[in-house]
Amino acid sequence: MKTKTTYLLLGVLPFLVSCASQPISLAPVGPAPQAAGPSVGNTGHLQVFTETEEYDDDDLYFFAHTDYQIYTADGKRLRRVWNSLDQEDENPALVTLPAGKYVVKASAEFYGLVSVPVEIKPQRTTTVILQPGWKPDGPFAASDLVRLPNGYFVGWRADLAEGSKP
Repeated sequence: MKTKTTYLLLGVLPFLVSCASQPISLAPVGPAPQAAGPSVGNTGHLQVFTETEEYDDDDLYFFAHTDYQIYTADGKRLRRVWNSLDQEDENPALVTLPAGKYVVKASAEFYGLVSVPVEIKPQRTTTVILQPGWKPDGPFAASDLVRLPNGYFVGWRADLAEGSKP
């Protein structure tokens, strides 16, 4: 009887491990394309519109963005971002980072944890939108954008040629 139970557990274990929640990985996101110009300094900005949490303050409702983690390109944890000043702040934090490649791990609405490679360019802002409904202004090619599996736009592809406009 013990042998049957052992074999049963060994047979079910791979299935259970495969069901463990892994973050969705997306294509790299970068700043919106724009005409190339002179850049001063070597820092840029990151703004991540994460899933929000609802706060009720005497029948006034606020939707603060949840916190997220930033990792270096080689996987080392760089910092935690407190993505709102307080529970009534509905604007996501604007983070200054040295130009380079990073990975953001954050909560996306309807998806849970996602892993988004981001590229920070000098004097530019990389915006990641992990909520439904964003669509860039003006004409653009769908291939210029990174999307969640359900089709929601997340941001601009990082490898867009400098100097091109959408």
